[in-house]
Parts: sequence; structure tokens; C-alpha cells
Amino acid sequence: MGWENSRVQVLMSTYNGERFLEEQMESLLAQSWKNLEILIRDDGSTDSTMQILERYCMKYPNIQVFVGENIGVAKSFFELLQESDGDFVAFCDQDDVWLEHKVEAAITVLKEEQGPALYCGGKTLVDSSLKPMEKQNRERLAPGFGNAVVECICTGCTAVLNRKLIDIMKVRLPEHAILHDWWSYLVAAYVGKVIYDPEAYILYRQHGKNVVGAKAGFWGELQAKAAYLKKNKGKLKGQLEDFAKLYSGDGDKDALVKQVLAAGGLAGRIKILWNSRIYRQKKLDEWVMKALFLAGRML
Repeated sequence: MGWENSRVQVLMSTYNGERFLEEQMESLLAQSWKNLEILIRDDGSTDSTMQILERYCMKYPNIQVFVGENIGVAKSFFELLQESDGDFVAFCDQDDVWLEHKVEAAITVLKEEQGPALYCGGKTLVDSSLKPMEKQNRERLAPGFGNAVVECICTGCTAVLNRKLIDIMKVRLPEHAILHDWWSYLVAAYVGKVIYDPEAYILYRQHGKNVVGAKAGFWGELQAKAAYLKKNKGKLKGQLEDFAKLYSGDGDKDALVKQVLAAGGLAGRIKILWNSRIYRQKKLDEWVMKALFLAGRML
């Protein structure tokens, strides 16, 4: 069987998503990639999400829904990953819109990879009515494990994983992942390859608590970045401690994890300031990160 017949499974976790769910489902069904299955786990919705999903299940045999208790988005996606058996899987949010060739673009790249690989990429920020926002970020980012230990550039709704990466992840799932996409980026950067495509194949809806923005001016942006980094205080430590338990054997990469975890103490904080292998994509972000490490407010 050629790669063009590969079976792709879209994994979606839903939670009270009635407002935008149907629009997202229609965009999945309109994908140019035809050998497509949609696996959905509902994380304890109390609105009409399940009724919407049941209607789609009755109409389309390639849609399967699992009903579960509320365990949070990361663990919900990990449960879906355990259920998956496709050649590739794509993570999917409940409130975006996928452009027609989103899946096809990812598989066209991933088919060239022999080892474990993760594809992720750009997105077009839109408001609740799908109008593009003024501020867009289409930078070419540089994936790497030294980046993955302190930053996630893999937005989950753009992520597509090949079978070799899925099989590795399924048997070593964490208890304390910040999010499923960041964990996938960590694992892929450790055991295989991460491909970042700056092209956008998704309308990434910003609404309510999901609104992306920053205060005006340099100092406003600085404050916003510091607040964003500090919100994962404690969570970053838990994620990296889990990672150190589950993945080891690459001395150089293991050392990076140990160095970040050692930054809880003053000596470790000072050492991390001079390690250029631990990096964030933007210089301002990196300066803020290192200042927070020095102040003991990252872990």
C-alpha cells in the first residue's frame, strides 16, 4: 500500500463545545485526505456537545465517540492516543476550522521520514466569527530539545504524529504533562525529528479565555511574557521530572533536563544563565525566562 492510502486518525477532545463544534466537524469532513477517521473523546460535557456528536456518528461511519469523565485536556488526548491505531494521528481542537489541505500537507512531509517524527506549524489567528486578527505570527521557528525543555512551539491543533512516534509515546505516558502538545514536542525532539512548517492550514479561533494578546508597548509586552511564563511555575518541574523518569539514554539531552531541574537552587540558577543550548525562540522571551530562573520563579 502506498503512502497516499495511509490511514489518518484525527483525535479530538471535546468539553462543552456546542458553540463552534459543528463548524469544526464540517471542516474535518471536507479534508482533501479521504482515508480519514475521527476519534472523539468527550471530557464530561454538560451542554449539547454529545447530542451534536451523536448526530454526526449516526451519519458518518468514520466517526467514533468515546464518553468519559472530566480528566482534563492533556489526559483526555492521551486516552485517545491509546485508542489510536492509524498510520498517522492529528490532534484537533473543538473550536477551530481546518483548511481543506491541512492533513494532506502534513502527510506529504511526514511520508519522507523513516524514524519517529512530529509535524507542526503555523496558524492563522481569527476572532470568534473567523475574521483574521491584525497580529499574526508567521516566523520560521527552530525546533530542538533545548527549546522543548522550556518552551512549546507545537500548537496541538497543528500537530500530526507518525506511527513510530505514537508507538513510543503510548507506552510511556506522563502524570504531570502541562499539555499533550508540549509533551509530544519533548518526546519527538528527544527520540526523533520535529518538523515546523510556517505555512498556516488552520483558522485558530481566539475567543473568551483563549484570546491571545499583549499589553501595549515594550514594558507591557515584557509584563505579559513574564506572567505567561510564571503561570507554569510548578507544572514545568512536574513535567520534566516525569520526562526524566520515562526517557533516558541520550547523555547530552538528559543533561539539559537535569540542568533545568537543578535550577531550583541558586547555583543551578546561575549555571542556566550561561547555557545557550537551553533557549526560547524569541530573545525577549529568553531574557525574561532567565530572569525568572535567577529569581527562582520558573520551577
